[in-house]
Amino acid sequence: MLRGQMQGESRRSARSPEGSLEASCFTDVGCERTLNEDRVETIRDSSAVTWLVCDGMGGAAGGEFAAQLAVDAMARFIQQSSQNEPNIDVLGAAFREANRIILLRRKNPEFQGMGTTAVAMRFDGREAVILSIGDSRAYLVRDGAVQQLTVDDTYVQSLVDEGKLMAEDALSHPEAHVLTRCLGSEPSPNVHSQRLWLWPADVGGETDAVVLCSDGLYSLVPDIEIGSIVSSLSPRDAGAKLIELARERGGYDNISVAVIRVPGVLRTSQPSEDSKISAVSATRANAPTGRGIFKHIVFLAIMTGLAAGVTIAGALAFQFLR
Repeated sequence: MLRGQMQGESRRSARSPEGSLEASCFTDVGCERTLNEDRVETIRDSSAVTWLVCDGMGGAAGGEFAAQLAVDAMARFIQQSSQNEPNIDVLGAAFREANRIILLRRKNPEFQGMGTTAVAMRFDGREAVILSIGDSRAYLVRDGAVQQLTVDDTYVQSLVDEGKLMAEDALSHPEAHVLTRCLGSEPSPNVHSQRLWLWPADVGGETDAVVLCSDGLYSLVPDIEIGSIVSSLSPRDAGAKLIELARERGGYDNISVAVIRVPGVLRTSQPSEDSKISAVSATRANAPTGRGIFKHIVFLAIMTGLAAGVTIAGALAFQFLR
């Protein structure tokens, strides 16, 4: 039984050149906590849609407060931004604004240790921009395979980067969730960013999905399992299934996930106009029309008649020569 909260509808109205996006967002308090310090939000503005997952920390009400401050600050900033500004600039500035607000509130001794992770994807119809800080993650899922798009800002990740720890041992390390950076940790924190562009899917091919989640999910549900579930179910069903699995396996932390299916495939290079035209042409070429079928039948009839004529002529010639 899902005891958390599903946020938003399964079908989003955001448009792209190839069709509509489909997304669902879920957050759950888990099995051991009484307070949900995670936040999941969908932010719409005149030109794009942004999905955001935050995981607050700081004790007592500090983590919940920090995550909510970040969501509110980003939503306010994004909705007031000019639609002519590049995606990455808008989202980057929104992260900085959230960091500024949290730092101001940390001056209150009651909240001086609070902060929050954040991972967000902003999609304007052709370009997807993903930003992150802390250990909330973004994954790209394609045909059951999964690729982590973000980098964890954690102590164990620094050990992995230095070659002192194997990547597969990171999550089981006793200090796996010790953060090295988050919103509110410093005046100008480094934020990881990535830009992806939407390409048409191959004819009959699978479309991509992006998963944003807090560590309460991926600590209990392995990447390969996330990929399999997201590829085989709708975003709504996949999100619910992932939450249920994390709860069944202990649910010792808050659990949040946003599953966004895009109408194509995401790549690091920008598609050219030729590639878009070629994809459309290939689709049309592989879908026979009524006129095409008629021409094919006529062609076969002509060839059959010619073959019959050759056979008869040959028989007559044989009789004549004999």
